[in-house]
Amino acid sequence: MVDTIAQNLINGAMMGCIYALIALGLSVIYGVMNVVNFAHGDFVMLSMYLTFWSGTLLGVDAVGTPLLTFPLLFVIGVLTYHAIVDRTLRQQYVTQIAVTVGLQLFLRAFAQIAWQAQPRALPYSIIQGRIEIGGYTIITSRLISALVSIVAIVAVYFFMNKTWPGRAMRAASDDLDVASLVGVNQKRTYALAFGLGSALTAIAGGLLMTFQQVDPTMGVRFGLLSWCVLALAGLGSIRGLLVTGVIVGGAEALSMALWDPRARSLVVYLIFILVLWLRPRGLFGRK
Repeated sequence: MVDTIAQNLINGAMMGCIYALIALGLSVIYGVMNVVNFAHGDFVMLSMYLTFWSGTLLGVDAVGTPLLTFPLLFVIGVLTYHAIVDRTLRQQYVTQIAVTVGLQLFLRAFAQIAWQAQPRALPYSIIQGRIEIGGYTIITSRLISALVSIVAIVAVYFFMNKTWPGRAMRAASDDLDVASLVGVNQKRTYALAFGLGSALTAIAGGLLMTFQQVDPTMGVRFGLLSWCVLALAGLGSIRGLLVTGVIVGGAEALSMALWDPRARSLVVYLIFILVLWLRPRGLFGRK
């Protein structure tokens, strides 16, 4: 039993790193723009389908597809901001919700038309395999995916704290009026934030396709999980996302192993409710 728990915690922690990467994109968008993007999970789904397309048509391995899909998702994100999101910023809050829910439904319908409803998967990845360490099995694709996710999170952390565009996004998040006085362009900063948040799903999508399949309904699951990870961490803590991502991944893995695979979301949401009841700002949220 102990070995089973340990094995599942290892698997859940590796999956949790990918959840943290997905939530990071959501955190950038919501933290900078205060926009509740319900379509974020469907951007992950779209990224996975684009990974499948790249692997099928171009022969690119799934782990290498972010080199193609990252700039593509960044452009899609920027265009989405200018075409849709920017028009809602001065509207009532419910309008933003309605627009992003509509975008979610559009992306799901587009995926069903473009790739049909049946699940899609790539037959092979160069990072497939397994490693035996101390009696525990580590799936190579999940290990490398977790490491790449951590590197991406660290890279975004340094981008936000050490570069002018990143500092501009942080300043706009804290006080847009004051940031404008020191030369921060609102539209450029918001477009960059939405583009970066969308582009990060390209990395997650490529990593996920190294060991699982995709279907048009997967966006709902990833969207809800990313909101849970973000809410548990609280706004303003990139490092906190990694911790809460591992918590969510571990809770999922243990519930599937010790209880019922169908209950994995239930356990995650129970933890989500409990933590927010005790700490409404999240575990690492700024005051």
